[in-house]
Amino acid sequence: MKRMTLGLLILAFVFATPALSEEGDDDRERPKNFGAHGWGLRFGIGDDPDQIIVGAQWDFGEFKAVHLEPNVELSVGDNHLTLSGLFAVHYRFRSVEQFRPYAGAGLGLAVTRFDPPGAGSDTDLDIGLRGLGGFNWALKNGREAFVELSLGVDFVNDIQIMGGWSF
Repeated sequence: MKRMTLGLLILAFVFATPALSEEGDDDRERPKNFGAHGWGLRFGIGDDPDQIIVGAQWDFGEFKAVHLEPNVELSVGDNHLTLSGLFAVHYRFRSVEQFRPYAGAGLGLAVTRFDPPGAGSDTDLDIGLRGLGGFNWALKNGREAFVELSLGVDFVNDIQIMGGWSF
């Protein structure tokens, strides 16, 4: 019941937020079309299971303010080793000073190996949802950095705090 409520709250947030920020084409900081626009590195921590996370993401551009940013992550810790992929969609709001907030969601696939001490190992394949929010900012070298908080619904970590940069 708790997970279903969390999932419904995430979906309500994701679908309600675009209505709160109608954005015109002249507000765009870096207009892009759909296509490969770069990649980046990501790192962070996850809770339940407690893990350290490293990965990469790709920027496939935007349709107005909606960005397609899939990622792949390797998570280690708490007797778990996880390889996951997430197809994330971000809605970027208007810039606030040099920061550009975003909210989004993604559908993911994860393979987890659980190896408790003194027992045999077990491997699971999971499909789940992740709601996320964060902000990007431009670096002096023209690259972009980000900080992100995400909540998993039947997916690898219940909570992730991530950071990274794009090339």
